[in-house]
This record gives sequence, structure tokens and C-alpha cells, in this order.
Amino acid sequence: MKKEIHPEEYRFVVFKDISNDYSFLTKSTAPTKDTVVWEDGTEYPLFKLEISHKTHPFYTGKMKLIDTAGRVDRFKSRFQKQIDTASEKAKATQDANATVAEVSVEEEAIAAAQKSAKAEAKNAKIEKKRAQRAAAKDSKAKAIEDAAAAAAEEAPVVEASSEEIPATEEAPAADDAPAAE
Repeated sequence: MKKEIHPEEYRFVVFKDISNDYSFLTKSTAPTKDTVVWEDGTEYPLFKLEISHKTHPFYTGKMKLIDTAGRVDRFKSRFQKQIDTASEKAKATQDANATVAEVSVEEEAIAAAQKSAKAEAKNAKIEKKRAQRAAAKDSKAKAIEDAAAAAAEEAPVVEASSEEIPATEEAPAADDAPAAE
């Protein structure tokens, strides 16, 4: 055997199946806290088992459900600290989310007010441009009317008779027109 690779505490240990109180003695390095006096009167470390070869369904041929009381309780007590920490974290997260929700509602209200103000400013700007265009159109129309009125006053009135107006030449007939290719 190689030296310094094997455990030092290789000793006799009593293994006890707690479901049927069967015990056996063998060598092991299993960590133990309890001790028991064996049949020979010597005190040995005790390791408690929930299932052994005397109670396992494979060896007994019976499908017997062995549920030792307190498994869930032991699990809860062992991990209660983690459960408490997780619930505290969840509560802190909920509080933070509520705070964020309050802040985001306020931010949404501010954003809506800013958006509304921008829309009002844009509408005012558009109305101002429309008013300027309408004023420009009105002033242009007035200028045209004034110019037409001034031209009408300056121009002499000439009466034309129907004889003096030369007749316009008629367009050539469709027969005389060159054929389209």
C-alpha cells in the first residue's frame, strides 16, 4: 500500500438501521458523533442508517415505503436560513420594484407633460405660419387688385365694332393635314 494516501481513522463502527433497529459492526471512516456499547461490552462509534440491506426493497423483495419522520423538518431546519434570506431578498425586490413603479409613473407623467407642451408649441408655430401665409396672400391679392384698378383708370376706353375685328383664319381641314406615320 502507498503511504499517506489512506485515512488515519479507519476504525470499528456500529451501523444501525433506524427503521428496524438492526445493527452490525464493521470497519469504516464514517464521521460519527454518537457512541454505543456493542454486544461484546466495548464502546464503538454509532452511525445511523435509514435503509440497510435488511430493509431495502431490492434485498427484501417487498415494496415497503420507508419514510422516517422528520426528514422534511430536518431539511427545513438545515436550510431555514437560506429560505429566510431568499424571502428577504424577494421582499426587498418587491419594495424596489414598487419604488421604481412610483418613480416611473412620475417620469411618465413628466414625459407626457413635456410631450404635450412640445405638441402645443408645434401647433402654435404651424398656426403662426398659416396666419403669415394668409396675410401674405391677402396683401398679394390686395396689391393685384390695386394694380388692376390703377391700370383700369389709366387705360383709355376704346369701343370696338364687330367689323374692325379681323376674322381668324380657320385651321386646315383634316384632309389637308399630313398623315401620321
